[in-house]
Amino acid sequence: EFRRVLFRSINWFTNIPDMQKHSFASFHIYSFYPSIKESLLSKAISFAKNYTTISDKDIDIIMHCRKSLLFDNETAWTKKNHSSMFDVTMGSFDGAEVCELIGLFLLNNLSEKYGKNNVGLYRDDGLVLLRNASGPQSERTKKDITREFKKQGLNISISTNLKICNFLDVTLNLTDGTHYPYRKPNNETLYIDTNSNHPPTIIKHLPAAIGRRISDISSSKELFNKAKPHYESALKQSGHDEKLIYTERKKPVTHTVQNSRKNRQRNIIWFNPPYSMNVQTNIGREFLNLVSKHFPKATGTPRLSTKTT
Repeated sequence: EFRRVLFRSINWFTNIPDMQKHSFASFHIYSFYPSIKESLLSKAISFAKNYTTISDKDIDIIMHCRKSLLFDNETAWTKKNHSSMFDVTMGSFDGAEVCELIGLFLLNNLSEKYGKNNVGLYRDDGLVLLRNASGPQSERTKKDITREFKKQGLNISISTNLKICNFLDVTLNLTDGTHYPYRKPNNETLYIDTNSNHPPTIIKHLPAAIGRRISDISSSKELFNKAKPHYESALKQSGHDEKLIYTERKKPVTHTVQNSRKNRQRNIIWFNPPYSMNVQTNIGREFLNLVSKHFPKATGTPRLSTKTT
């Protein structure tokens, strides 16, 4: 999902008309997950019901899953100044989905004032695109956005009147229309070691995958060459000696080609045993042998595809 959002952000940026006449307002939500209150989630659910069906039972399940307990020395830990067990926990799919719902609600509120094509949010990082905004106008925008989040019980840090902005893993430059890789200060870049217990094909193709990714978020070969030494150094520390090669980014596909071939419906069971270099047995073959042994009179021959490396 992160990759999809990143590339959609780049596509959006490259299609900004009269780019030099715009500026960014960039904001970060402090402690986003733990700051979400039950009242804010209720507002977000009410907003979502305008676009999809959410039953009372669904809402009960969502709210019930917000009850979180943490025990330490046989004593339940609770948040300061909170008597309820309501919490949006980090690190789970459920918590991320709640975060996405809250984000859509917040984006809707901002888009009503700044336009739906001029605001973006991923988790706790957001952007607002402003056109011909003077210093005083940017300052008013800063106060308005801060006030909007405060109204929802959220605190943010925000910078306005920006021509160059870091968003996710890319730096966006409105002055010359360029974009290139961004790393947070003191962030260490680590890759899979060549001696690690991973499928050989994954290790083999890792440098090429890194090269494509850096190419995709660099608007030119010159910017790619400027950024690649750091990533080549990180790869070398993990045992990879390959040099990163620039590949021009493909334009996003805007249509689908109809396939006239008829697809036959087949009953296929996909069995993908986890990879481990310590396993010498051909798990796939043994599995098929067990099927033949224990289901000899099964009607039809089951088509099974195995992947063992």
